[in-house]
Amino acid sequence: MIRLACLLTVGVFALGGVSFTAPAHAQAYPNASRSIRVIVPYGPGQATDLMCRAFIEALKTTLNHQAMVIENKPGAGGNIGGAEASKSTPDGYTLLCTGNATHIGNPFLYQNMGFEPMTDLVPIVAIAGTGYAVMVGAKHKDKSIAQVVAEAKARPNQLTVGLASTTAQVVNGMFSDAAKVSLTKVPYSAGNQGLFPDLMRGDTDLVIEAMPSSMARMKDGQVKGIAVTNPTRNPFVPDVPTLAESGIDLKLLGWNAFYAPKGTPNDIVATLNRAANEALKDPTVAQRLATVASEPLGGTTERLVSMIREDRARWEKTIKELGLKAE
Repeated sequence: MIRLACLLTVGVFALGGVSFTAPAHAQAYPNASRSIRVIVPYGPGQATDLMCRAFIEALKTTLNHQAMVIENKPGAGGNIGGAEASKSTPDGYTLLCTGNATHIGNPFLYQNMGFEPMTDLVPIVAIAGTGYAVMVGAKHKDKSIAQVVAEAKARPNQLTVGLASTTAQVVNGMFSDAAKVSLTKVPYSAGNQGLFPDLMRGDTDLVIEAMPSSMARMKDGQVKGIAVTNPTRNPFVPDVPTLAESGIDLKLLGWNAFYAPKGTPNDIVATLNRAANEALKDPTVAQRLATVASEPLGGTTERLVSMIREDRARWEKTIKELGLKAE
């Protein structure tokens, strides 16, 4: 387990050149007469949505049974919901629960996101982490990652890969580069509604998707997981090998986190960080997150900032090297 701590009780914090300081006279937060709106910039059933919903019930409790409402605002790889959250009143009653792509991928995939995540959002806490899976249909002739890679090398651009998000697009780029294969991308602009049915019918050869929206289908036999991106075998699908085990040098985790609009008072950020960390100590949260193949993270705001900066540098390099653009 990661030892949890709390930051932002005093002093000034900065990310991307923007700083904020705790106000001298803070109002009581949260106010029981108001609901906290949590914007999830992806559609229902996608990875970030599933992780947020698994966590939110415990957070309500640690915020003194505060009413919280999730609003799905999908579109443009999370940019539409992110932009709306960033422009909301910075009073702690609008939060953003989003995946890592908002900060580490989209800035290099989109010419104009509609906001600047490094300066327009205040980081609160990392919530949960997960891996990605490479899958084929249950009836696909290739039954292992080695067979898929061999066929892809023998038939460049003939195998198709379904991608339901900008994150999946980047992960596919990293996978293709590491495996030295060329795949034909099939984007799904409406989330993953058609992603798995097409894979099961054989309309696409592969799908690369985050574990939260993949695990149940892998376990019930609808699709076959042939590799995961985790550094070690994913505890939720221990029979599925890692890419590294197959000689493909790619180790990759995804995560999601809470943010508030720029200008949110420091004491409110500290309250939210404390409540989130308390929620993540609840064993039922780990159980809920396990149902979507995710593990709790938590920690200080500084930890989240460090995660952003480290992964951002890696993704920027990969995106630019591969010449990827949002589709």
